[in-house]
Amino acid sequence: MPSLTKRSFLKLAAASAASIPALQAHASESGEKFDVTTDVLVIGYGGAGAAAAITAHDAGAKVLLIEKMPRAGGNTEASGGGFIIPKDAGQAYEYLEKTFLFADNEMDGELVKTFCEGAVKLPEFFKRIAPGARLRVTGHANYPYLPHADNITKYRVGGKKSGGIELIAALKKCVEERKIETWLSSPALELIREGNTVVGATARHEGRVVRIRARRGVILTTGGYEYDKQSLQNFCQGTKVLGLGNPGNTGDGLRMAASMGARMWHMTSYSCPLGIRIPGCKAAVFVTMMTPNYIIVNQDGKRFCNEAGVDFHGFIYAVNQLDGVHHRYPAIPCYIVMDEAGRLAGRPTHFKYGYAAGIEGYHWSADSSAEIKSGIVKKADTLDELAKMIKVPAENLKAQVARWNKDIRAGADTEFGRKIKKTGKSAFAGTDVPTLSAPLAEKGPYYAIECYPALLNTQGGPKRDAKARVMDVYNRPIPHLFVAGELGSIWGSIYQGSSNVCEALVYGQIAGASAAAEKPL
Repeated sequence: MPSLTKRSFLKLAAASAASIPALQAHASESGEKFDVTTDVLVIGYGGAGAAAAITAHDAGAKVLLIEKMPRAGGNTEASGGGFIIPKDAGQAYEYLEKTFLFADNEMDGELVKTFCEGAVKLPEFFKRIAPGARLRVTGHANYPYLPHADNITKYRVGGKKSGGIELIAALKKCVEERKIETWLSSPALELIREGNTVVGATARHEGRVVRIRARRGVILTTGGYEYDKQSLQNFCQGTKVLGLGNPGNTGDGLRMAASMGARMWHMTSYSCPLGIRIPGCKAAVFVTMMTPNYIIVNQDGKRFCNEAGVDFHGFIYAVNQLDGVHHRYPAIPCYIVMDEAGRLAGRPTHFKYGYAAGIEGYHWSADSSAEIKSGIVKKADTLDELAKMIKVPAENLKAQVARWNKDIRAGADTEFGRKIKKTGKSAFAGTDVPTLSAPLAEKGPYYAIECYPALLNTQGGPKRDAKARVMDVYNRPIPHLFVAGELGSIWGSIYQGSSNVCEALVYGQIAGASAAAEKPL
């Protein structure tokens, strides 16, 4: 492939940008004047951005870390903060390789191998930068039947708050100790280039547009597109999709990378549980049922999946089937239906994790009484009344509950094979209770909660190489442009829990080291 001329490069960049919903999908020419000069510019202050900034600084580079939101943290802070640390990199690779095969997603073996090698070394990373951090085991492999599943262990930084908040606190302390310059409430607007080389970016800072020169490189750690309507309509399969994480994730990095002709991948892959709208909150809360006394029905009042068998991170794939005859998504929204025992068994969501709980401060009441009062949880004395409230056919809902009760009392879910009892150490992340299935009460009260697919994060974005360099559409690195975190994630549709935060930490380090090693412009 011959090298690109400046003119042909710009035409290629424009064509790539056209595939990304954007208000600004072009990189500006460098011009003659910059307001600020640094070695490495990191755009986005979450887990990946912090790891990149710390590593670049420790490699001797001058670093500027900018963030569009008024607080640091990104999706990492809103997450559970978990990351995997495998015992053996080679065995971890064999395990993770199989997850791509389920959905036939594109896999770059070199990227996964590099990830595994970096994940094994995470204890060394924390020991070096945050020796006071205490890592705690929180779980194991999501898919125990895959080879070397026993090699996968989940950890998080211990503390009194949620894992994501504690992790960001530890990373933020490291940034502050190094006196790395940080700008909050300073959104990046567009990249600045000279030909096909990225030389900086513009950002809005303290009420004015600032032109920043990055002598060694720009690192994009801006997160995904969970709150960008156009991107959701183009890349997310389904409708009315909510967000669980940071509302700052509006596809900024997609547009900036596209403006340089980046190759995009994994655009229809995401981590997406069920979520519940909370009035007054920017983010939804995610569903984690703690009771066996429930079913989930669609708008026809019928079950449509094994509710306790769907991987927590992939619930969108259970609800996003399009009815091409009636032109609707029958399971968006869908409805949790439970009895009094189900209500009293515990919250249908975790009270600490997610942006709504951890950042916005919404804590679901222990017995859902506050949510009943606010109308988030519908209460009725009979199934007929409940069906009317949620606008599903009453005869279907009653028949469905009757069949469910008959099946479970007989010892088997004949519709979708939902287990009666939980076996083994692996937990599908939708439940932590030993019993997965129980009949609903013959008499009310009954309760219903409206649910939608709700994104934890998206995986799609610019493809990278093992040095975290952004690749163009011909798989060639775009000079001085790097990426880390969920933007252009290495993962596809089937997701090993705690791998995105781990990826942010691993490739954040790689991006920081790679950028710092560049010859300055």
